[in-house]
Amino acid sequence: MLRLVLPGLADKSNVMDFREEFCSRGERISGGVGLEQAEDYARWLRKEYIPHYGKVEELVFLALNEKGRMVGISDIRLQNNEFILHYAGQIGYSVRPSEREKGYATEILKLTLQKTKKLGWKSVLVTCNEPNLASAHVIEKNNGILQEIVPHPGFPNVRKYKINI
Repeated sequence: MLRLVLPGLADKSNVMDFREEFCSRGERISGGVGLEQAEDYARWLRKEYIPHYGKVEELVFLALNEKGRMVGISDIRLQNNEFILHYAGQIGYSVRPSEREKGYATEILKLTLQKTKKLGWKSVLVTCNEPNLASAHVIEKNNGILQEIVPHPGFPNVRKYKINI
């Protein structure tokens, strides 16, 4: 059972350890609001690192397991821009590489969708790269309806899903 919490100063070692696992593998952190760039935790908390989709207002959540270990991260992008609407989507999420294939991604997305419901949203745009069938399956398990597949400059095509809340 996971819980989503807002990050705070006390979470520094948990978050930076999570970050290091991605960086050591050369992977990008979706939903991390620029966490892969963040060498300074306090600056990351202040949202001084700009994600690849641009600076927008957003909520970030740490996904903690029952032992308090950070197994994932998610964000809700409270504002839109062209990149978010065409490629990135309104929710991003990642699961720690050593914790994959345990059902965490499905649960993280489900819990994040519950947060959007509390914000009064009626639907959410969630995307994944076309070759990422695991993420597509997670989105579909959370009632994602494929809207279209669009080309992305320099990356694989993007699958765009709508999830009604």
